[in-house]
Amino acid sequence: MKTFRRWEQGQHLREWRGLNLLHQFAPGLGPEPISAEFDTEPPRIVMSRVPGEPLGIRRATSQQVDALVVAIERMHRCIPGSVVATEYPPDSPAELVAWLEAILASRVRPTDAVAPVVRMAFDAAADFVGSDWAARAASIGEPSPVFGLCDNNLANFLWDGMAVHVVDFESARGYERAYDIADLVEHISLRWTLSAPSPSGIVADDLLNRFDLRSDERARVRAYRPAFAVYWLLKLLPDDAAHPRNPPGILENQAERLLAIR
Repeated sequence: MKTFRRWEQGQHLREWRGLNLLHQFAPGLGPEPISAEFDTEPPRIVMSRVPGEPLGIRRATSQQVDALVVAIERMHRCIPGSVVATEYPPDSPAELVAWLEAILASRVRPTDAVAPVVRMAFDAAADFVGSDWAARAASIGEPSPVFGLCDNNLANFLWDGMAVHVVDFESARGYERAYDIADLVEHISLRWTLSAPSPSGIVADDLLNRFDLRSDERARVRAYRPAFAVYWLLKLLPDDAAHPRNPPGILENQAERLLAIR
């Protein structure tokens, strides 16, 4: 049973809808939905237990990385695009820009108390958000609507010894395929846990190269990746509420990451 701590943005409804869609089109990839209690506070959902160990808590083998790609490819391809577009209108680059603009507006430029590389990265992030990158990204090929988690933390992918299963659908919705893959390869969990440098051993470019992408999809992924690097930099800044829980070095590492791929 999953009991929701927050549900004001319909997290419980997205989870239930996502579980049912995935069970209909890709049974076994995620938990089987059993029942839902939406009239209670907090709301609850009963689903089957998914076996396995979360990726990211130890170094991943090549077999596990392949299985992760297989699971995401299956999730992306199992639900017809027409169904995704009806259930979840996909995000667009313009929506991602608005999201980043809102976060940036809530942040203050780091002071001299932080490393120079962080200040350089903050300025690069501000320049990126204010640029025409979204228009350029939108002009590359055609977007492919898919069903995605919108939370590609490695902890949401469970390895059972043979295959990877997917959990946690409270943020799931329709996405452009390139958007969702960029979110995955730039997710902070590939390199860090909350308490220490991540032992995942998954290299972003190697992971990306294992996906079967059209040339225009690959170009769109490249256009999206700096946006997600910007997101993580902004989330790790000292004025974020979660900053005291961040492990030492994670902000500087992310600053270097952004400057390397922008």
